[in-house]
Amino acid sequence: MVLCTWNGARWLPSLLASLRDQQRPPDELIVQDDCSDDATVDLVDAFAPGAGFPVRLERNRVRLGSTQNFGVALARARGEVVALADQDDLWYPAKLARVAEEFAADPTVTMVFSDADLIAEDDRRLGQRLWSTRMVGRGLNSNSVVTVRDFARRPLTTGCTMAVRRRAIEAALPLPRQLDHPEAPLRHDRWLSLVAASVGTVRAVPDPLLGFRVHATQETGVLVDGERGRAFVRAARHLAGGRSTSEEHEVRAVQLEVAADRADALGDFESARAVREVVAHHRHRAAVSRGQTSLVAVAAEARHGRYGTDHFALAAVAADVVRATRRG
Repeated sequence: MVLCTWNGARWLPSLLASLRDQQRPPDELIVQDDCSDDATVDLVDAFAPGAGFPVRLERNRVRLGSTQNFGVALARARGEVVALADQDDLWYPAKLARVAEEFAADPTVTMVFSDADLIAEDDRRLGQRLWSTRMVGRGLNSNSVVTVRDFARRPLTTGCTMAVRRRAIEAALPLPRQLDHPEAPLRHDRWLSLVAASVGTVRAVPDPLLGFRVHATQETGVLVDGERGRAFVRAARHLAGGRSTSEEHEVRAVQLEVAADRADALGDFESARAVREVVAHHRHRAAVSRGQTSLVAVAAEARHGRYGTDHFALAAVAADVVRATRRG
């Protein structure tokens, strides 16, 4: 398994203890520290002798950022299946055992990801699940296989819930430089999801296998309590107000085109075609933002389901209708 750290001393002891308590211990723990200036490295060093499994720590000489840091860590890992960990979460004892069962049951499975409980800074459960905050729980519960088209449309999971088979990691590396575009970054976990779904089967496990910590300094946040509804309103206003730029969609189109090219190179031509359909949709949306397409074209995209079906997709359709009407 791989763990990327950066100034995580406040949360790290809880995570490391939960790794040591796994019913099925990891074969190795790869730790890639991104120039922490707190006690993070000391905590890992103190943990290693009593961990019960090899702990291999490396420190970067310069800050890489989370995506490229995970790329380096994944390249160091040697396991047949590699689980990803974040420094601020809390793994439940059955997590690795449950994930291992999924891989053992089906050799075509290249990635498994689970749901998670949301927990507070003091480890208290907040009574919500990770999937519910991303409005994907119903679809994932009804169909445990997630397609490359699903991942191309939007991010469906986060790295700490994921485990990936070695062949998918090898196909995903090296991480493309286009992922770190400041206008629309596409993080390591979504890239891994795209590649894993291209070269094999991705399964969603509806069980919460860890506690996903919610705190103000986390890099990947979630929407809890009433925040989801407020976020929907903000998204609708953002889109309708014209502040969604064509550049964002062009960047995403380029990133997904790289994923399609990777699938083509690996012989996964059907997956490449599915991703390129989403590429075309992003370019359609870029054209809408520039006032270069019509209301008829927007209606056709919506009718064929290319915006998706969730609330944020409906907001995007409404905003594009407004734009096409105003400029057309």
